[in-house]
Amino acid sequence: ALMSACGTETKPEESTEPITSEQPSEAPEDSAEPENPEDSAEPEEPEDSSEPETSSPLADAITSARGDEENEAYPVQSDKDAIESMYYDVLGFTADDVTELAMSVSLINVKAYGIVIAKPADGCEETVKAGLQGFIDTQCANFETYLADQYEIAKNAKLETLDDGTIIMVMCENADAVYEAIVAALAA
Repeated sequence: ALMSACGTETKPEESTEPITSEQPSEAPEDSAEPENPEDSAEPEEPEDSSEPETSSPLADAITSARGDEENEAYPVQSDKDAIESMYYDVLGFTADDVTELAMSVSLINVKAYGIVIAKPADGCEETVKAGLQGFIDTQCANFETYLADQYEIAKNAKLETLDDGTIIMVMCENADAVYEAIVAALAA
């Protein structure tokens, strides 16, 4: 009895590990094979669901107005309810102040960069425009004595309201050309 008690204490631990490792590895392999195609299909769905977000006319206008390097470095966000609050804090308005929004903004304080296309909600035009002007003013103040080239970019930012009420802010190199490309893309 003593020998079997000692033997069962070591044997179940040793035998439990191989059995446990064999059974779970067999079960996930068996179940993983059929689930892998389903799992691989599931990531495709979120990719597909993200495509409509980036294919909004406002987001497309920003993407088409920039080069590949900027598109990779500064992604466009266009789901106004999913944008983190820190972006709204920096821009000076809230998600409730706009009906549609596409933005690409650098929060890193070494580059003056921001492109925003906003369709203000009724009665919020001044709030949105004042918030964007505040963003420009803050960037100018940040870079005035820090990085002269970035100060020039911030100082030359464009903030315009189109005839349909859409507000566009462009702060980047070649702001005039990017602004014109965005306006042309929105008109198309």
